[in-house]
Amino acid sequence: MSNPRNGDTKPPCLPRNGLVKIPTQPNGLGSASITKGTPAVKNRLCQPSSVPAIPSPALAHRSDLSIPSLASPLSLAALASVSSPPDASLVGLTPSEGSEQPSPERLPGSPSERQLAVDEKILNRLFWYFSACEKCVLAQVCKAWRRVLYQPKFWVGLTPVLHTKELYNILPSGEKEFVSLQGFAIRGFDGFCLVGVSDLDICEFIDNYPLSKKGVKSMSLKRSTITDAGLEVMLEQMQGVVRLELSGCNDFTEAGLWSSLNARITALSVSDCINVADDAIAAISQLLPNLTELNLQAYHVTDTALAYFTAKQGYTTHTLRLNSCWEITNHGVVNMVHSLPNLSVLSLSGCSKVTDDGVELVAENLRKLRSLDLSWCPRITDMALEYIACDLHKLEELVLDRCVRITDTGLSYLSTMSSLRSLYLRWCCQV
Repeated sequence: MSNPRNGDTKPPCLPRNGLVKIPTQPNGLGSASITKGTPAVKNRLCQPSSVPAIPSPALAHRSDLSIPSLASPLSLAALASVSSPPDASLVGLTPSEGSEQPSPERLPGSPSERQLAVDEKILNRLFWYFSACEKCVLAQVCKAWRRVLYQPKFWVGLTPVLHTKELYNILPSGEKEFVSLQGFAIRGFDGFCLVGVSDLDICEFIDNYPLSKKGVKSMSLKRSTITDAGLEVMLEQMQGVVRLELSGCNDFTEAGLWSSLNARITALSVSDCINVADDAIAAISQLLPNLTELNLQAYHVTDTALAYFTAKQGYTTHTLRLNSCWEITNHGVVNMVHSLPNLSVLSLSGCSKVTDDGVELVAENLRKLRSLDLSWCPRITDMALEYIACDLHKLEELVLDRCVRITDTGLSYLSTMSSLRSLYLRWCCQV
């Protein structure tokens, strides 16, 4: 993050795709990555090495106050006259016993500098300028800074990512102890991404996270060995979950979906789960009447599955993403447009059997579409773009990546679409 006022350059390493990595601490509580937005993004980890110098806007016009430089974590710690405790957790509530924290009366410098270093009104404005990773570093400086930074408002929209090995501490006896998640609870995190966990790990998480019963709204499980029983226990115990993502989980079956899905779920994402086929879509359609968003990547789902959706879902569901559903053809598109007529976001990316006729059905029946993704559909031609231009007058985003049969003629049809804001044409070799 850079400061446009003084020309500071970016730190050597910035978070990519909204992901940051908290440095691992000896007690095992600091190994957690935090990501912005949807948890499905690729997990790229990065540790920034410096904190930029950004003065508070509230003090920008005060020439009588001396503000020490905030050029690095070291100078920030010097401002509070203490370095990061060697055994303090980045994500825990308080540092380890025995680590002494300074009081405002012991801070060096003039009275105005001491007051400035711990003034909560100033800190509440100053800390908005820092990234999530930088806030984790700043929270180690002193208790006063941690108390301000651990307010939930500074962590809204962030999802902690916890890997299996980061959930346990190894005791001197060799036994494993589940880590304390109190620091996450203080900051009010209502969504988690658990990677590589088992049924037992999920049960331990539910027992140890104070907000798990009602406070967690979103759960994402990636590359995990959760079974039908574990999925059922998780959704039964975590009564607040309304958004669920299952990615790369190959040990649960369609029977597990029938036994665990709850009507409170409004958004569901399932990808790279080998046991998901048509019967899973039947479970989703019958057990989730309030579904608003469905993201599906399943190689064995056929046209039949798209006819399972009920009239209730046709009214509530506004987002459907079918990615790399290779078996879906124009017949499936017919079922889909009649079952879900109120879609505003549709993706058929990688549905390689869909042709111009399928796009014509979409354009004629889904007039409310604002976003349409037809990337990696090699049978789409200029004719499909003519259908889109004639009927989808509210369309704002169109993705045509790797549609290799599109030419300049097809793009001329799109020139009449006044509502179109984003057009993607990567790898369209004939344009």
